[in-house]
Amino acid sequence: MTTLAQRFGYIDAQRGLAALLVIWLHATDAFRQLPTPPVGELFYAFSAAIDTGRVGVILFFAISGFVIPSSLRAVSNQTKPDALRIFVVRRVFRLYPAYWVSVLGAALMGMFLMTPFSPQTVLLNLTMIQSIFGAPDVLGLYWTLRLELIFYIACALLFTLGVLQQPRGLVVGMFAGPIIFAVLPRCVHLLNPNWLNPTSSGPFLNYLTEYALFISIMFWGALFRCWHDRDQTGGAQPFSRAVLVVFILFPLGVCILPLINWIFYTHLPSALALKLSVFMPPVSVGLGLFILLSTKIQINSRFTTWLGEISYSMYLFHPLVFYTLFALLRDNRLPWLANAHLAVYLIMTILCTIALSSLIYYAVEKPMIKLGRKLSIR
Repeated sequence: MTTLAQRFGYIDAQRGLAALLVIWLHATDAFRQLPTPPVGELFYAFSAAIDTGRVGVILFFAISGFVIPSSLRAVSNQTKPDALRIFVVRRVFRLYPAYWVSVLGAALMGMFLMTPFSPQTVLLNLTMIQSIFGAPDVLGLYWTLRLELIFYIACALLFTLGVLQQPRGLVVGMFAGPIIFAVLPRCVHLLNPNWLNPTSSGPFLNYLTEYALFISIMFWGALFRCWHDRDQTGGAQPFSRAVLVVFILFPLGVCILPLINWIFYTHLPSALALKLSVFMPPVSVGLGLFILLSTKIQINSRFTTWLGEISYSMYLFHPLVFYTLFALLRDNRLPWLANAHLAVYLIMTILCTIALSSLIYYAVEKPMIKLGRKLSIR
């Protein structure tokens, strides 16, 4: 059986690009907070204007949709309990080992360079669902991993119901997100006008509408995979006309929402209008990039495929790299780098992140992925 990287090198290239986009925003935003801000503010301003961090996250979510449901369908020749067991075991060994290393790395970084975390916070972060217990994330990017878990659960449920293999089942998952995104703010606003105020409700409620739309993007990515496989032997079931219309209109609708918001801004509830104005443009760019790079411009080289393979570690560990570099610069421990251009700090962060991620991938990720595959088959 060919590997995902061999079959879909252009998807791995998008993973690498997504990780670089996230690093670009996070690193430049951090270094501009130095006591003596570096020159090159334009590097941050451009990234912030596009919100490359969110664009990268949207790419990751669309890719998850492209890959994850198909991994369940690939073992559909097993009984449902066995297929679900294989899926869960492989996902656990894929996500958690490198994640645990990043949690411990963040704890050590906090202890020696930043603000120490309590032992309880660190232990709860090992679960990946620490927000349920009211514990903060030791690294702010962990919220995306919880969304991945929610998507896995939704896929497992649809698979158990026998509809994950059908495009119309994926459409159900797609619609759940936009419906919540469109309806929930208005409904809850009637009960509590201050529901979007961080001082009056918890973080999960504050971001529920965004999370719902992210999940719908994942399901759209799964539908994109069905469209991609439609003519292949053993591929997904053919699209009905209604499913095809939904498949096409979803990204178009996402892309047109910023324009609608601009036209009707004064007529929308202020909280919803603000969310749309900030949230939707990078979502549109992210979806547009995914479509473009999956169809017309398929980047497929050995280097970009490899970068995609280590992209999970790049995503997890880049904060450890730039926070460490930031602390060293802040404390004047790297005088030869003082007052360098912001681009220099960004390049150093990327290179060091790639080096560290390579180490984590070959020492932790790859062996654990192999172990998960071995343990999942009995």
